[in-house]
Amino acid sequence: CKGLQPYAGRMKTSRTLFLVRHAKSSWDMNVADWQRPLTEEGIARAEAVAGVMKAEKIKPALIISSHAFRAVNTALIFARILNIPVGEIVVSSALYGKSAGELISFIRDMDDGCGSVMLFGHNPSFTELYNMLTGRMLRNLSTSAAAGIEFSTASWKYLAPPGRTVFLETGKD
Repeated sequence: CKGLQPYAGRMKTSRTLFLVRHAKSSWDMNVADWQRPLTEEGIARAEAVAGVMKAEKIKPALIISSHAFRAVNTALIFARILNIPVGEIVVSSALYGKSAGELISFIRDMDDGCGSVMLFGHNPSFTELYNMLTGRMLRNLSTSAAAGIEFSTASWKYLAPPGRTVFLETGKD
């Protein structure tokens, strides 16, 4: 990622996309939507889901988060548990308030040097995106839930459904 060249001129023939919905946030404060903080329950559930990913040896090449506080803070929790330097998290307003179709365009523009990318964002677009990319009908990607989808393509720009679900953790008991 970030300008790295594939080794020996070869490209990976698959791409893995992880969608992580932000952890449960608080509505108790009178702040703008993008400024809402996480609840204690949300923090605990995010830590649990990140712990499952660590146990499964999942470590994305790149983390990109919506600029909303709740998404960034969820990404920070995952980065800490997955041993990814927090300075490597990319924060983007392009993931906030976008439709599933707009998110697909964003994904297709990602760096091909990154074979696995973890996005942190919001519903309803993340559930719709998961359903579009897998052909499944998940009712709701709950807060802190994470889904991994693998695609048989050497380039993000050629990403096309259906992808194969390789990880799905709801974070709920």
